[in-house]
Amino acid sequence: MINLHAKLQLNKINTASKSWFQKINWAEIYLAVVGAIHRVVVEQPRKWTATRQQQADLPVSQIRQLPLQAGDILYTPSSESTYYAGHMGILGEDGKVYHVHPYGPVFSDSVEWYIKRFYDQDRFIVFRPQSPQAGQAAALWAQEHYQQVQAYRLNTNLDQVERSYCSKFIYQAYLFTSGINVWPRPLKLGNHGYIYPFRIMRSKHLKIVGSFYRG
Repeated sequence: MINLHAKLQLNKINTASKSWFQKINWAEIYLAVVGAIHRVVVEQPRKWTATRQQQADLPVSQIRQLPLQAGDILYTPSSESTYYAGHMGILGEDGKVYHVHPYGPVFSDSVEWYIKRFYDQDRFIVFRPQSPQAGQAAALWAQEHYQQVQAYRLNTNLDQVERSYCSKFIYQAYLFTSGINVWPRPLKLGNHGYIYPFRIMRSKHLKIVGSFYRG
């Protein structure tokens, strides 16, 4: 009788344990753990870096004090508002910023409205081509072809305009008009690959003419 009673008690404990175990939302636990790791390993160092960089930046309200030129590229590094991928647009001859965006798929914004799309503490780095003529040609191409973009897609075909993303669109604007590859790394698969926004920092065809932050 003692062994039987012990077995019954053990069965009850096992049943209760299984029921409790099944109620655990493992997906939520996984997301919580990954989120905590991301905040410690990625977000916090990024915030420290951004704080140091902002010491050399100007408030973005002063961006108009920089004589912006056609073909200038407005680049925002990885941040929450860019889904940690970075974002960029190109200044047209009409003074508008043309950029391919997930909610667009493409926009033509005033500089002020473009800036409003981002969050506080985001940075804006203005790149300018070494060749003003190349910048003007790329700016005009962006104006004339932005409505050709039909969908925001991370498409590897770099000849295709209809399915595009922000850095690919700017890459095409320069390559199709002046033959300039504003990204520093050559493509390994001909006209296929990805144009990563952060690599713009190393381009030999561009120079930084200003950096700003949104306070």
